Amino acid sequence: MLKASDTLAGAVGKLAAGNVGAASVLGRIMKDPFGGLMILMDLESLGLRGEAIWRLYRDVHLMKLDSFIQHIKARADEAGFAGV
Repeated sequence: MLKASDTLAGAVGKLAAGNVGAASVLGRIMKDPFGGLMILMDLESLGLRGEAIWRLYRDVHLMKLDSFIQHIKARADEAGFAGV
């Protein structure tokens, strides 16, 4: 679980869960620190980590970052977690 005391790098590391592909995607997301943080919180709220992040990005969204981000935002919004 992410904590308020986590650094951005620490949060990325926790969500990547040792998966290099997920770490790469999360690093790209963090190019916008504020918006990226919101996406990290949405991923956390949805329970997505490591390989699940990578597979969703690679297999479902064909490595299109904007599509992946919109999907995460929509799922978080549906679940009532958006911007937790």
